Amino acid sequence: MEKAAKRNIYAFGLGTVGRDMVYAMVSMYLMYYLTDILTVPTATLWWINGIILIGRIFDALNDPIMGVIVDNTHTKYGKFKPWIVFGALSSGLITIALFSDFGLSGTSFVAVFGVLFILWDLAYTTNDISYWSMLPA
Repeated sequence: MEKAAKRNIYAFGLGTVGRDMVYAMVSMYLMYYLTDILTVPTATLWWINGIILIGRIFDALNDPIMGVIVDNTHTKYGKFKPWIVFGALSSGLITIALFSDFGLSGTSFVAVFGVLFILWDLAYTTNDISYWSMLPA
């Protein structure tokens, strides 16, 4: 195997670890953060769980759309790199915002959480779909 190809394989694997660490953090610790750190009331958690459910359904619908967008992207950096960079940077920033305390409660908390969670899902999708699309390309 040539040196450049081997380097690409290792770089791809390292990128996967970083991306999946962010996803695992949100999947495993977001509810803990909301319940034990922010002590969000149970009534509000019903709304939060509904938003997460809607976000997962939305994710199932927007993944194929993002695939079409990536396939039709033609830049001097290629079809994948712009989306990978945009998705990585934006999902990183939005992850920080998801785990931040803005001092909100009630309806305003639910609204801000809903916007942030959907934006996080979109940002992660741009990175995830373009990243895994490199394999068959």
